[in-house]
Amino acid sequence: MRYQTKESENKSNILYHSLFRVSVLIFSFLFFYSLLPGTMDVKAQESPGETKDDFLFQKPRAYLGFRLGAFFPDTDSRIFDMITYELTLEKGDFDTLDLGVDLGFSIHERFDLVFSLDTSEETKSSEFRDYVDDQGFPITQSTKYSQTPITAGIRYLLVPRGRQVGQYAWIPSRFVPYLSAGAGILSYKFEQTGDFIDYETMEIFPAVLKSSDNVWVTYLGCGADYNIYKSLYLTLDFRYSWADDHLDRDFTGFDPIDLNGIRLTTGIQWHF
Repeated sequence: MRYQTKESENKSNILYHSLFRVSVLIFSFLFFYSLLPGTMDVKAQESPGETKDDFLFQKPRAYLGFRLGAFFPDTDSRIFDMITYELTLEKGDFDTLDLGVDLGFSIHERFDLVFSLDTSEETKSSEFRDYVDDQGFPITQSTKYSQTPITAGIRYLLVPRGRQVGQYAWIPSRFVPYLSAGAGILSYKFEQTGDFIDYETMEIFPAVLKSSDNVWVTYLGCGADYNIYKSLYLTLDFRYSWADDHLDRDFTGFDPIDLNGIRLTTGIQWHF
């Protein structure tokens, strides 16, 4: 008996990936639009007497930001090949929400030091594609995959965040596109719980199989901040991260697990 993926799950995956493509297009448009001449100009290029109400009395030195978006793991290693071949799972099933927090400090007119924490987790139910138990019922299990990177990075601002006008007024730039890079520690967990098959005896046994660790992670990215009002910014952030790790003994014989992935998020920043 071979299990066929439910139509509703197929539609959900198609919708999720369609939203991802649309998000990438919107993000790319906004990022490259911000690079066009005129769109990056500082608000109010007028004289100090003509400044608008959204000026600040001094240049912000730090910011706190919250982001929400999506995490798209690569899932290219053998462990993901195995579970998607034997179980009713697809690699896209582990695409999930990502929640991020940033604490940034201005260290130069064009450079920010940024400390970030992101977290993502997805749990999927499945069953063996080609086997059922002796009563004809599916052999079921669930797979949980989570990542929590804590990183320190540098943002290079393609334009300054603003300019000083006179002695007391600081005018923020409307668009601030940036490039970013960083490194840190990634805490991950890959866990399967349920019933499995011993292929030597063809017996079904319950088990909890897991691998978890803290490993080094690096990332490259880009993004853009849009000034909404005074110290409040809307931010768009794209990051691609690299990491891998040897699986624990529950998964002996497998190559290192691929922990690479894309984080595409948007959120709010408050500069102070």
